Amino acid sequence: MIVVVSCQHFPNDERIYHRQIKTLLKKNTFIRYFTRSNYDLDLSEPGLSHINLSSNLSIKSYSQKVLNYLKVSDPPDFLHIHEPELLDFAKLVKKKFHSKIIYDVHEDLDAMYRTFSRRSKIVKETIILYKSKIEKMHLKFVDHIILANYPLEKTVYHKLGFKPSVIENFPETKYISNFDNNGNRGLSIIYHGHIAPERGISDLIEAMPKVISEIPDISLTILGSFRTEEFEKQLKEYILKNKLFDNVFIKSQIPYVDVWEILNKNSLGIIPFRDNPLTQKNTPTKLFEMMASGCRIIASDLPPIRNYVSKTVHWIIPGNKFSIAKGIIDAFKSINKSDWIEKNRNLIKSKYNWESRMNDLMSLYNSK
Repeated sequence: MIVVVSCQHFPNDERIYHRQIKTLLKKNTFIRYFTRSNYDLDLSEPGLSHINLSSNLSIKSYSQKVLNYLKVSDPPDFLHIHEPELLDFAKLVKKKFHSKIIYDVHEDLDAMYRTFSRRSKIVKETIILYKSKIEKMHLKFVDHIILANYPLEKTVYHKLGFKPSVIENFPETKYISNFDNNGNRGLSIIYHGHIAPERGISDLIEAMPKVISEIPDISLTILGSFRTEEFEKQLKEYILKNKLFDNVFIKSQIPYVDVWEILNKNSLGIIPFRDNPLTQKNTPTKLFEMMASGCRIIASDLPPIRNYVSKTVHWIIPGNKFSIAKGIIDAFKSINKSDWIEKNRNLIKSKYNWESRMNDLMSLYNSK
């Protein structure tokens, strides 16, 4: 039996559920999937039992409840965890059931803290050292590590003797679009993902008055969930104050499978990330989804993005609203560069697809 546990992600998370669990179901092995959220979803199906517990539970209480479930069922052969907060739980499972532990590292943890923490540099680095020490203490109970991002330098896991599997969030080839984008998709731009300052969303919106002055009929759709209520208020006030409401539309996050229809209808996809420790380490999944759907692409010039694609996107300077505006205008003026679209689609077909990573995931479950 395989047990998959997450304490922070949506139950229908695209990486955990849509890619990994859907793939593991092909092994004809029973899967128990535990999540901690206030979303009323039951993803159970033949071969999969999904148990969702309240996000009001502390991590410790949640872990204990999951452990209680496991005590009255068949012992798990594998435990696949998706957050560092579950490492202590993994240790308990290892000791009690001798399960093989797979630790899935979605993002560089130190880079996340350096990006989001508002503490002083000294305090920040001290906390990072402490968190790293705790993580290292638990890694002796881990059998294998998965990285969601290709590391551009040696990670702490390599230095500790692990050989992590790099399993990126590439889309399935079934999502590769054949919709033309030779001007018939209109003057439409799409951003989808978290809506937060570090992702350059305010820079993008501040670039729009200049774009609108050159291309009055242009539209920008921002699709996703806000990281903070404060940023949501700030952004909506700017749109209202600058009378951008006829050109800029903010829509709530929708299920993963529904995103593709929207991508296929938009002409231009944009990744306006700022330059920070997190964006220096992590590759945006949205890049590959835009490539697969045939969007023309504007992206901040950052190493993780350049690692996968270099000559078939319009590059912009991170955090620079003037560069963003120029990039959008130039992208629409060069609407005839359809060969870029086909080259990007071919990269998804040949290299950057989930099917090319499935065997790497399955191989981790081939032996106890």
